[in-house]
Amino acid sequence: MTTIREILGRCMACLLVLVLSASAYASDPGILTGERASIQQRAEAADMLVAQLNRAGIEGRRMAYDLGTVRREEGSLLDRRGINIVAKVDATVQDAQTIVIGAHYDTVAGSPGADDNASGAYAVLRLAERVADMPRRRHNVVFVWFDQEEVGLVGSRVFAKSWKRSGESLHSMHNIDMIGFDGNGDGRFDLDVPDGELADLYLAEADRLGIPIARDTFDGSDHASFRRMGFRAVCLSQDFSNKDANPDWHRHTDVEIDRAYMESGIDLVSGVMERLLAP
Repeated sequence: MTTIREILGRCMACLLVLVLSASAYASDPGILTGERASIQQRAEAADMLVAQLNRAGIEGRRMAYDLGTVRREEGSLLDRRGINIVAKVDATVQDAQTIVIGAHYDTVAGSPGADDNASGAYAVLRLAERVADMPRRRHNVVFVWFDQEEVGLVGSRVFAKSWKRSGESLHSMHNIDMIGFDGNGDGRFDLDVPDGELADLYLAEADRLGIPIARDTFDGSDHASFRRMGFRAVCLSQDFSNKDANPDWHRHTDVEIDRAYMESGIDLVSGVMERLLAP
């Protein structure tokens, strides 16, 4: 199993020579849509994510894990084998901390998972492009696509625990989960963010962009794995707190993404990163 320390320690191998454009990534997040529940389906999705990163000039690394099989409460067996995909954009200064930006890429069985969570996985691809284009960065940024969120946050738990054991400094973790549905068209997002610097940055950027925000607290997505390890963590999602949730969530009909809404969420996180990374 590749460790966090090994990834962060390979400075030359992780140096990204990036000549990126909007066309470097898939122009349509729909290419990420399709059931990603079985181990074979998830492995194929992982390969596709690495291929997308490679086309953009970014080195994507597979971090495989195997926690064995456990029996769930209802009696079925859960195979806890998976692959997290990791890419790193280095800071342009010395002695930098690291920011993690992530989203899960798996789905429940039977769902093509457009909103949940091709929207978030695609957003992280786009954010990798934008961060790499910044001429100066005072923090490293690690981008992670987590496996097996839908069966207990397995991939993110493995990653967060590994990071904690490594002793590496972590500035904060920013998670994106389901930003592809805005049923009432008000553009509002749910934001689970701790009080202080991060809340101030997100709310200021949302105000600048004219994006309505509903602050909420929830632990059903991958940011919760980092909070359990004592790290600051944020999650951006659709407006569950005001009951504007996708009726196709976890169904075979989750096939559409509200592109304009998703792009506004990408703009929000991108703006926050610009504020955090500016020297």
